[in-house]
Amino acid sequence: MQRFPFAADYGAQQQAQPRILKAQFGDGYAQRAEDGIRPNLQRWALQFNTRRKAEADAIDAFLIAHRGALPFEFVAPTSAWAVTSFRFGTGDGARTQFLLERPLAPGGPVELVPATGWGAPPVLFRDGVPLVAGTGYVLSSSGLVTFAAAPEAGAVLTFSGAGERVLRVVCEAWSTSIKGFNAHDVSAEFHEVMA
Repeated sequence: MQRFPFAADYGAQQQAQPRILKAQFGDGYAQRAEDGIRPNLQRWALQFNTRRKAEADAIDAFLIAHRGALPFEFVAPTSAWAVTSFRFGTGDGARTQFLLERPLAPGGPVELVPATGWGAPPVLFRDGVPLVAGTGYVLSSSGLVTFAAAPEAGAVLTFSGAGERVLRVVCEAWSTSIKGFNAHDVSAEFHEVMA
């Protein structure tokens, strides 16, 4: 599957409208239920401002080639992350499960979120020594690490890795505006589809 290779400008808008089934009753009571396995698919309103004609034409050609029906990969803006030797726990001799977490944003206050969306599995270390994936531990896509034997008390657990949130989307409508000589604006809305 092709990946959309162009970076949108800041100001991209993420929208979500959960799909629900609703039964309305006469006394004002309503019953709601989720519609489908993934009822909360995202929409992204994107801008590509003041682009050279060649880039605007390339964006247009990519979207035309997918005809509003063929899905492609789209990396959600500001979702890319990377860490090196980031601490995710300390062994106590009893605990076997740890969650890989990473900073939400580089710099600023440290708010941790699960480290997911990696292209290649992160490399785990115990006291600076790399561990072999699948030997001694199992790593789930949610970032949960389960060790076969609890790391010894005081063992420093770190990991290095990188990832990003990749969505499978279609683009049903887009427009191009000519702002001036060799200056074009492209607007597009991407709709997430089921994988």
